[in-house]
Amino acid sequence: MTILDHTSLCAPDMPRAGRTVTRRSAPRLTELDAMFQDMGELIDSVLDRCLWADEEIEAAQLRHGERGRGPLWNSFRLLKLTHDFAWPELVYRAHCRELLDRVAAGIDTRPATDAEKISVLSAASQVAPLNHGAETLYLRIGSRMLPGIFDGIGDVLDMPAYETVHGSRADDYEAQLSRKLAQPWRRIGATAEEIDQLLNTPHE
Repeated sequence: MTILDHTSLCAPDMPRAGRTVTRRSAPRLTELDAMFQDMGELIDSVLDRCLWADEEIEAAQLRHGERGRGPLWNSFRLLKLTHDFAWPELVYRAHCRELLDRVAAGIDTRPATDAEKISVLSAASQVAPLNHGAETLYLRIGSRMLPGIFDGIGDVLDMPAYETVHGSRADDYEAQLSRKLAQPWRRIGATAEEIDQLLNTPHE
């Protein structure tokens, strides 16, 4: 049922004295329906990501033997999405796992994750074909991040040969992406106030 089905919300049965009834047009109500649908999908997407993040935190605690409210338990803020578009579940979970493993090892969480890097490469490939160095990096990151999906690529492409010929350029691209996509706010132990301050601070 949409808002168009709720005729009682569109106009009263009888006009009040001294007031003119304003009739809502169907197109305007259709636009309103679309807006509510978009809002609902956005809320569902946010709730889904919260659930995935919670599950990955619990899995990381088991993986690293953390009990109680340790660094991993307190890492939810670090798992904030860093792109305007929503990632598929597999990509977002891989992003969370990489960050949580960094937290457990005490490694800097600010540099770009594999998910952040491959998302940029994927977007670039929609505009123009990737050169061999970028293509090699895409395949390298994909194999590292989602081995179950990228394992079959070895049956089609000779990845060791790609790495031998184009690996050096791929290394340069990866270093650039790690630096340019770094998130200064994403620091282990940062409070909500510190994160807000860092998010509002311009950086190169």
